[in-house]
Amino acid sequence: MNIFSEMDPDEIDLYLDVLKEGTTPFDRFVARGSMQDVVDIPGPRAKIDRFLFRAIRQTQADHSTRMLPIIGSAGTGKTHAYWAYKSIERKIQQRAQGIEVDIPENIPDNWTIVYVPSPPAAVRILLHVYTCLLDELTAEILHTVADRLVERWGGHKKKKLGLFGGQDLEETIQNGIREYPGIFADCVKALCIFSLDKDRSGLAERWLLGEDLEESELDTLGINSVIESDDICLAMIKLICENAGQTILLYFDELESPYRMIGPEAEAKFLETLKRIYNEIKNLVIVLAVLKEIWPRVKETADQAMRSRMEEERELEYFKFDDLLLYFAKAIEFFWAQNNLNPPIYPLFPLNEDVLRAIYDKTDGNQRSIIKLIRLFVDKIVYDEMSLDEVIKSTAAEATSSAKATSSEAVQLKGAKTTQTSAPSKSILDKIEELMQDEDYTIEANPQSVAGAALKSIKVLAERYGKEINLVTPLSFTFNKRNYNLAGMIEFEGVKYGIEIPSVKTFTKSGGVAAYYAAKRVSNAIGEGAIDKAILIVPEGTGGAKYKSILNQFSDKITVFEFSEDSAKFLISQAIKQPSREGLFMAESIFGNLPDYEIPEAPYEKPVDEMGEEKGEEGKEGNEIGSDTNDQSP
Repeated sequence: MNIFSEMDPDEIDLYLDVLKEGTTPFDRFVARGSMQDVVDIPGPRAKIDRFLFRAIRQTQADHSTRMLPIIGSAGTGKTHAYWAYKSIERKIQQRAQGIEVDIPENIPDNWTIVYVPSPPAAVRILLHVYTCLLDELTAEILHTVADRLVERWGGHKKKKLGLFGGQDLEETIQNGIREYPGIFADCVKALCIFSLDKDRSGLAERWLLGEDLEESELDTLGINSVIESDDICLAMIKLICENAGQTILLYFDELESPYRMIGPEAEAKFLETLKRIYNEIKNLVIVLAVLKEIWPRVKETADQAMRSRMEEERELEYFKFDDLLLYFAKAIEFFWAQNNLNPPIYPLFPLNEDVLRAIYDKTDGNQRSIIKLIRLFVDKIVYDEMSLDEVIKSTAAEATSSAKATSSEAVQLKGAKTTQTSAPSKSILDKIEELMQDEDYTIEANPQSVAGAALKSIKVLAERYGKEINLVTPLSFTFNKRNYNLAGMIEFEGVKYGIEIPSVKTFTKSGGVAAYYAAKRVSNAIGEGAIDKAILIVPEGTGGAKYKSILNQFSDKITVFEFSEDSAKFLISQAIKQPSREGLFMAESIFGNLPDYEIPEAPYEKPVDEMGEEKGEEGKEGNEIGSDTNDQSP
């Protein structure tokens, strides 16, 4: 049955034309801190919401600063979560103004969230945080803080300063310095002048905003320092956060970026700065949003004192299928409203539930990948590269194909006469495979995607060959009273195989120190009995003395597979449909020989049938660093 049959053809053309001309919610599949997301599905974030709002209430009660890690794989909505909280904050402000809004229960009042993207450099990190504070809270926050402090220190803006006007400016400054001595002196002076001295207020505001002042202008203020200094920045952040009249949340996004952009020294400095903020400032909630796969390394880099101050990390979940349906329905409804159109009678137009189910199965519920594939599908339809009839017939064929095996026996028993209809040229799954090769869909060979593809390849081959496995992802274990995670674990015939991959940015060069830490996690898991054996995935050419030492010590328990950028991407692209050669070899390291498997031809190398014994034992050994053939580090 044509699910769009109740729609008028002219109406269908209208909706498709509007989709072609408009900017849909699917066109921007990566959330940015500078651009608000318009559709929020709170389900994957529900546990984190409770975690965060409880921390806000506790900080409002005792004014102690808290540090909350939020982890999630790429594309699960870490940046989107910031916009969801910012939207809630704005609704709370509207409610305070008497506007009726829909807010979940048990949400605390009187807080604001500030987005802090990864710092652009390893220096002046505190200036970066201070700038983000002022950008979000606007310069108005300086008036609020200055007036509160001046009032507390005995100054009164309504009174004239001078001999008969009450307390003078200098006395107010001295009262302030007694409460905030030392490095705070210039900050106190600038705030008092800004609040009380109309002649120099503009100059003080420029200093507070971090603008460059001439030496003569600094002399006019009686100030010797500049706001760029780390100590001065920290002092100003403290004064703002503790006197803003509300709890402030600092949302640090992409916590892994300093390491990726600059190196481990930058990451260590960044974490040390976060510790200073935590130790020296009250009335603050620090949220750390970081890639799940990177989090173990971040914890290893942080010192014991900082780790002890962190709350237990909470993880963002992938979409469930119902979340996907709700997301698409809300997003497309928002689009029709933006274009002043009533929504179509079929709420999922121009797609349908079967297409969305196929997209969900292909992406495992990863939000970013889902939105990306939806965009590609919608584009194919609105630009006449795929018709609505193809969508209907293809999804119907998929349903018929899946039901055919279970119904054929019953048909034979009844002696029914069946009519064979011509199948469409491509099924929905084939169409999705085609779309994923689209130039707009870039496969990223990062640790999380490669680890996921490895686990997926092994699972697909286990099902194909009838191997019963127990899959756990990620695998958590404790070593020396500290928690660690491996990418996953596959249990087969009572043997537990851990899967791990280092936190590398690219597979174009050696895994370096990250590979050593990954090998160390694997060896610790074996030592603790969390796993019996392991598959370690590393970039091609990975070496190093400490790394090799661990491999030599566990040569009978750790099998290492090296990947180039090309082979890693091919592993990802083939994982569900037809696992690659490397996917097969990893599966065979668990299950033993899997006969009669047709290895797909990789576009970056010779066809398999031209490579002689490519799938033979020697070919396998060439992929395992545990063997002598691959024990060559640069």
